[in-house]
Amino acid sequence: MAIVARIPDPLGRRLDVLRRRFDPEADRAMAAHIPLTALFQSEPSFLPLERHCWRVCHETPQFRVELGRIVEHEGGLQAEVTAGRDELAALREALLAGQHAPPTGDAPFESRAVVGWRPLRNEFVVADIEEAIAKSNRSFYVERIELMAQYPDGTWYERDFYTLDRAVVRA
Repeated sequence: MAIVARIPDPLGRRLDVLRRRFDPEADRAMAAHIPLTALFQSEPSFLPLERHCWRVCHETPQFRVELGRIVEHEGGLQAEVTAGRDELAALREALLAGQHAPPTGDAPFESRAVVGWRPLRNEFVVADIEEAIAKSNRSFYVERIELMAQYPDGTWYERDFYTLDRAVVRA
C-alpha cells in the first residue's frame, strides 16, 4: 500500500498522457503523484488505518504545491516541489504518527512528484514533460490524499481517498 497526493487534472492528465507515450508499462504503475509514505504492507482489517487517514485529513487544510524542474532520481523522472514542501512534510508527519499509522520506512522524506518510472536519456521527452507542467501552471492545490493498494499482478488501484477538510483562502 501507499498514501499519495495525486497530481490533479489538468496537469495530472497531461503528465499521464506523456508518461504512457514513453513508458509501455505505465498503465501498471501509479499515476503522477507525490508520495507521502513509503510503500508498506498492511493486513485486513484496514478500518483502523482508514479512520486514521480520515482524522488526519479532517484536521489538515488544503494547500498549494508548485512543481519545479524535472530531475532523474532513483531510476525515474521526478519534479521538484518548490512550494508547499513544509505543508507536505507536516501532512506526512501527521500520517505517520499514532497507533494505526503506516510504518515510517527507512528513506527520508523528499518533496518530489513522481512523473515517470523509467530512466530517460531522451531530452525531447523531458522537454515535453516540462512544457506540459509549464502550460498547466506549475501549481495546484492538494485537496485530498489517496490510499493506494496493489493487486497481485503489480497494478495499482485507489482503495480510498480522504479530503483535506479545512477551508482554504485562495489569493
